[in-house]
Amino acid sequence: MKNSIRRSGVALAALLSAFVTSAQAVDEGAVALPEIVVEGEDLTNPFSGLADPAFPHGTLTVPGVAEAQREMSLIPGAVSVVPAARYQDLYAHNFEDVMDFTPGVYARKRFGAEVRLSIRGSGLSRSFHMRGLEILQDGIPYNLADGSADFQEVDPLIAQHIEVYKGGNGLRFGSATLGGAVNFVTPTAYTAEAENLVRLEGGSYGTARIHTRTARIVGNTDFFAAMSANHVDGFRQQETEESIRFSGNLGHRFNEAVETRFYLTTNIVDQEMPGTLTLAQAESDPELANPGNIALNQQRNVRSVRFANKTTFALDESSTLDLGGYVGYKRLYHPIFRVLDYRGPLAGLFARYDTEGNLAGHRNILTIGGDLSWGKVEAKQYTNVGGSRAGLVASGTQSAANFKLYAENKFYVVEDVALVGGLQAIHSYRKFTNDFTPAQSDATDFSSLSPKAGVLWDVAETAQVYGNVTRSYEPPTFSELVQATVFQFVPLDPQRAVTAEIGTRGTAKNVAWDIALYRAWVKGELINYTVSPSIPASTFNADETIHQGIEASLTLDVGAWGLRKVLGSDRLLLEQAYMYSDFAFDGDATYGDNKLAGMPPHVYVAALRYKSIGANGLGWDIAPKVEWVPNGGHVDYANRLEAPGYTTIGVEGGVDLAKGVRLFVDARNLTDRNYISTYSNITDAALAATNVFYPGEGRSVFAGLKVAF
Repeated sequence: MKNSIRRSGVALAALLSAFVTSAQAVDEGAVALPEIVVEGEDLTNPFSGLADPAFPHGTLTVPGVAEAQREMSLIPGAVSVVPAARYQDLYAHNFEDVMDFTPGVYARKRFGAEVRLSIRGSGLSRSFHMRGLEILQDGIPYNLADGSADFQEVDPLIAQHIEVYKGGNGLRFGSATLGGAVNFVTPTAYTAEAENLVRLEGGSYGTARIHTRTARIVGNTDFFAAMSANHVDGFRQQETEESIRFSGNLGHRFNEAVETRFYLTTNIVDQEMPGTLTLAQAESDPELANPGNIALNQQRNVRSVRFANKTTFALDESSTLDLGGYVGYKRLYHPIFRVLDYRGPLAGLFARYDTEGNLAGHRNILTIGGDLSWGKVEAKQYTNVGGSRAGLVASGTQSAANFKLYAENKFYVVEDVALVGGLQAIHSYRKFTNDFTPAQSDATDFSSLSPKAGVLWDVAETAQVYGNVTRSYEPPTFSELVQATVFQFVPLDPQRAVTAEIGTRGTAKNVAWDIALYRAWVKGELINYTVSPSIPASTFNADETIHQGIEASLTLDVGAWGLRKVLGSDRLLLEQAYMYSDFAFDGDATYGDNKLAGMPPHVYVAALRYKSIGANGLGWDIAPKVEWVPNGGHVDYANRLEAPGYTTIGVEGGVDLAKGVRLFVDARNLTDRNYISTYSNITDAALAATNVFYPGEGRSVFAGLKVAF
């Protein structure tokens, strides 16, 4: 695996070198990047830039952080912006590392960059890959056309900021899922931290990573390029990971009204899979790997490339039109019970029109958009002999296409109250061709209209109250339609839901908050569901289920209460996030009103962050952190087995050694506690095997040095 990735990385290294060489060649004629000047520091959550943005403006094609915050403040629902500065002092390796203080996002590590990612219970039953969410970079989907995705392709370090749209609030990306959408927005040369940046990291479990960036503005053209190379031996046996990820964009402004931007993203990821353990094994010897995973040398290796373009037209002072498209190719080499060798092209087109004006003398904002996505996967399965392919045992082709149209209108009945209505139409096509047994081939279509209605009230300049009702509609992916041990088309219904939510967000002098309450009535939820022992499929439609909960974050400037004279210009912030999840069957024939498996009912994280900035602009900060999960949740739908709760303690912080030079440390699980990070769902612990637990990592320390120049 190591030699393979080194050979595969030569092209990427050469590509980045070409970017750097080009930058040096034009350096004399290049325009300096705009300096990032922070005039004042607001609290970290939420939408800190609503009143007084402290970040530079972006361009027509890519907004800056503050512009993204202002745009998302017009959404009458639960959304979040995570600036990259939020995790600058962390070893940001996966979704869990960057989303721990984002209310409502549940991300817990299985192994490597693989996490269990769920928003409002989306994809709860999935013990592999991901479903129920749209994952995007710069609005370009990481998901395949059938809706499935791999986390390993996402590099958090390339982001300028991360946008989280929960539930039906992901309409702007055509998202029709229960969970919503997560969009990683990369910098341009106009918003990059510096012309050049190098970040070196190392630490526990043989971790070593280098991240480099370069950015330039040359007349009306700009470019940004970043690459990360990572090696991790892993906390557990059979967990070695090696990866090289590249992301770049090239923009050109024709005039003040037209800008185009090209994107290139490539990924080379080799990840060993340690598998799951029994509860006793995970608690007593968490570094073990499942013996079956070792014997089969189980891995998940990804090679992918995507090329995209987005062109923005400023039609007038209040109207813009975005047009774009993308093409790509992905290969998944996946030795598990068999060696899965899946590969194929993907492509898509998208358009979005935004306009703001007056309707009957009232402010009115209209958005109309659509997207078309297509993908084809050659799915071949071989006998697994120690991680290598032997005889071909199954072969087929998976074809998927989606067409989505959406519209949303915000009408301000008074200056500070907007009524919001939206509608999305979706048509999806799935076709499976079995090369060995044509009679087991099949195809199907899914079509639906999903409405949305909401209200947004600006109760103050930096405080809002909102409510909405949305409908979600999720066709099954091929992981459900062509299930692992049943290489034929399995008829399933789409998952549908109606979700209602109310919430408030805002900032005041010494406090920032973001609170949402939601309830979803779900029909046909796609879960691991036992109908009869004679039926070999592993995923079925449940009848009716309920997902409800609370998503909350609260940041307090505790230094402002009685410590201001002592602290001076320094700050002491208490950052908190809490998630309550109550997911259950609703009168199911088998499980009655039992709780759904897969989610802890309560998750609380907090950090007490001390920040100090000197007269020279250099500073330092330190933040002790705690994560408390009092109950790990039900492991089986029969509710006979629960995962134990846990508490972990860590600390993070950094210091500016000079202008553009920062040293940081990230220490985790300081008490070296053995705990359960997450698990795979089962139907009944009295009948099914219970070796389904992923142990959390032990005590670890990571350190890094970032140099921007």
